[in-house]
Amino acid sequence: MKKKENRKRPIQKKVWLNKDENDYLRKKIEASPYNNFQNFVRIMLITGEIVNVDYSELRKLNQEVSRIGNNVNQMVRLANQFEEISPDDVQTLISEVRNLQVMVTAALKREMQRGK
Repeated sequence: MKKKENRKRPIQKKVWLNKDENDYLRKKIEASPYNNFQNFVRIMLITGEIVNVDYSELRKLNQEVSRIGNNVNQMVRLANQFEEISPDDVQTLISEVRNLQVMVTAALKREMQRGK
């Protein structure tokens, strides 16, 4: 006699694949945010798409903008020390770097929200 299981999803579906299809599917699952066949296939069947977004380039850009900001701050300190730049120019430069950082951070957040 079968043991009755309390499952949230009691209906089972099966699919048959050849080796190439199975290899292809395994690669797709590994590249997705889902950790197993069941989760991947269920989401794929219900929503019709799996979205996998690579944010590594945006993160690298954000890091580079931060480094540029640090370099600008160091140059501004030196320029102020030797009085070779006006305070207004310093503030303008700092403001532009901050604006750039805000734009990059906002773009990164938008992309991450879109990928969810």
